[in-house]
Amino acid sequence: MAAVAVAAGLGLLVCGPSAAEPLGYARREAAGISLHVIEVDLSDPRVVVAPALAAGGLGRAQTFGSFIRRLNPHAALNGTFFSKRSLRPIGDIVAGGKALCFGGMGTAIAFARDGVDIVRLPKGRRVDWSEHRAALAAGPLLVWDGFAKPRPGGEGFGDSHVFSRAAPRSAVGITGENRLLLVTTVRGTSLARLAKAMRELGAVYAINLDGGASAAMYYRGRTIRSPGRVLTNLLGVYLKPHPVRHGELRPPQGLDWRAGHRPRPVLRLATKGLRIAAQLPRRWEGKSPVYLKASQPLPDGWMVRVRIDQRTAAMTGALPREVVLDLTALSPTADHEISLGLVDAQGRTVRHVERIFRLGELARA
Repeated sequence: MAAVAVAAGLGLLVCGPSAAEPLGYARREAAGISLHVIEVDLSDPRVVVAPALAAGGLGRAQTFGSFIRRLNPHAALNGTFFSKRSLRPIGDIVAGGKALCFGGMGTAIAFARDGVDIVRLPKGRRVDWSEHRAALAAGPLLVWDGFAKPRPGGEGFGDSHVFSRAAPRSAVGITGENRLLLVTTVRGTSLARLAKAMRELGAVYAINLDGGASAAMYYRGRTIRSPGRVLTNLLGVYLKPHPVRHGELRPPQGLDWRAGHRPRPVLRLATKGLRIAAQLPRRWEGKSPVYLKASQPLPDGWMVRVRIDQRTAAMTGALPREVVLDLTALSPTADHEISLGLVDAQGRTVRHVERIFRLGELARA
């Protein structure tokens, strides 16, 4: 009885994810507000998370119930904002590796094969979603790298209804252990209070979604919250009968693409569950960083070696970090060779890949 009382006092997910069941729902209290919370264990390879448009595509809407009947998700939350006049969503939407909608504003939650990214998007500019199988852009940002900071400035939001203190809210977040949090408030609250609540729930990154009359939640045959209007998009969670992904997920990461300096992978290699990518900046001035990202720390004594023409650098130990190679002498129009090698503790090359490229092509991407 004492243990039960302690668990109830802490607001634990008594029906949360387990080894056999990666989805759980509970009514929670955080930052002084009541919340409906669905928690999803993304490390389960059967889990797929994807947004969806209304039947008929862009410019169409349908009831939340008809969305659920058509898509048959295990869980769902309302998605991004949309125009009441045109019914077009205001944020980028990617599903099945295909960009369904361009919005050019806000912050996105994006799902790659090896982990989750929270991406701050450049206003009014199209970005390359080829590395992500699914993405949904909304906002404003609520939690960044573990700090609660709702900052609508620079994200493109101007509608006063978004910032109303009394509005019901929906949000999506990700914990450091790759547990997805789908959240909607029981009553209206402020963005600042919602940001604190998401942080208390364990989110290291979180974004606000559409709210007000659009707030909606579904979990395993039950409509937790029914919206007061038709919707144009939602975020669904599906549990497939067979694994759809192999390998461990990296920790979630925040990417800021607003300045137009988004690194783009130019080479990848993988061996025995260890995946490494080399990235170059789209623009380079002075000494530009070459980023190395790995799915897990390197084994003791192992090394990653990156080489651009005659310039070589190496890294050992934990990644991601950066290697700085001086690119100022390289011509944007000339052919350059980049190679990426993985060397074991005995100095033997375990994997090696190389590619010829032009810096100018990367800058225009």
